[in-house]
Amino acid sequence: MVQVNAPMVGKVLSVDAKVGAQVKKNDVLVTLEAMKMLFKVYAPSSGEVAEVNVGSGDVVNTDTVLVTLK
Repeated sequence: MVQVNAPMVGKVLSVDAKVGAQVKKNDVLVTLEAMKMLFKVYAPSSGEVAEVNVGSGDVVNTDTVLVTLK
């Protein structure tokens, strides 16, 4: 299992990852807004989305687990 964490404190604008979906390395999983800028969180490796732990509008802290891949 690979956990994909938030790189910084921010608000989740969109979640592109869906449980059960196959993703490839560098696919966008989540888009965050922080400091009035958008930050895309990418898949570090290919795999299947096992868990999505956040939704649009959620505020996350640094290192919050956003998505888990298997």
